Amino acid sequence: MPTALRACAVAPIDVAAELVDLVDPDRLERWRHAPAAYRPCAWIVRDEAGTIQAAALTSGRPATSAIKIRDVWWTDDDAARALIEGVCAQSATDGDVAVKWEVPAGEGLPAFADELGFIAMRRPWAAVGTEQFDGYVRWLVPTTHQERGYYAQTTLFTCGAVAALIAAEGSAAGGFADDQSHRDVEVGFWRRASNYPACEPIGLAVALHEHLRDARIEVALDTEGPALLEGFEGFDHSFRAELQADSLRQAGESGIPVRRDRVAIAEIVERVEGGEQALLLIDEEPMHGETGPHWIVAHARVGDALVVEDPWINVDTGETWVDTHELPVRPDDLDRLVRWSDEAYRGVVFAKAV
Repeated sequence: MPTALRACAVAPIDVAAELVDLVDPDRLERWRHAPAAYRPCAWIVRDEAGTIQAAALTSGRPATSAIKIRDVWWTDDDAARALIEGVCAQSATDGDVAVKWEVPAGEGLPAFADELGFIAMRRPWAAVGTEQFDGYVRWLVPTTHQERGYYAQTTLFTCGAVAALIAAEGSAAGGFADDQSHRDVEVGFWRRASNYPACEPIGLAVALHEHLRDARIEVALDTEGPALLEGFEGFDHSFRAELQADSLRQAGESGIPVRRDRVAIAEIVERVEGGEQALLLIDEEPMHGETGPHWIVAHARVGDALVVEDPWINVDTGETWVDTHELPVRPDDLDRLVRWSDEAYRGVVFAKAV
């Protein structure tokens, strides 16, 4: 039986050089330009003569517990199966919770992928031009969680609105639907929740409460002053602070609890496992190497990781919706992510249907 060997760092470029006469040039660009910050690895199986029989390229966001198979090339089915088995085995050893496999839409996976436990992921409502791919996932730990729908934000500032609408799926009010009104829904919710341009935790909670009506909403925000106003001064600061004060008033009138203690990651994990959803204000730096406030939504627990939907697809690095949908994140990484500003305050909006 062939054995899969892994090589990281510059190895994808080296493998591309060996495949240059065998693979379409456009396809090889994935190998040549695999972003170093996103954990690229090349996996190869050779015959006794040293000729490549199968090769795969994988990548994965830092601070997450999944890798994605971005491309697989093979001449021998047994070698290809051994290759994918090797990827999954090593990924489990590395502590990942899931292995995803991305292919052009409609292409499907080889028969052995089903035998190895890969299942199709639900198609997104919309995904900023990456809908031309299908996604499959093999969970490396047992799970029976329900997959949610996915939608990718179409602006730099509507992540909070999108996270809230993803969380609203299945409610009487609903979130996104299988029609072409997605962007109107996205922008309309953002306008109700916005602190211009960001959505701060209390205003987002008020908008979600108004949208859902029949859900229990709670905010945990361990800062007394206005949030997400770092860098604003003068009128730009004061009018946004006034809007936040009004959101706090509306929260009180609507019976939305606003906690000022620092919510523990363990509590977030426990409550999500118990059926709540958690909108999480994060700093993107651990995932992308660039600081910026962002909203994601956690909706399930698999193993010791929370499964999140991230509305942001970093298309420039080769990400697609397959990366950002059903994305597992472990508690230690959540602790690094769920904090913002030099004060490192933590903003979480819990939602549970009643």
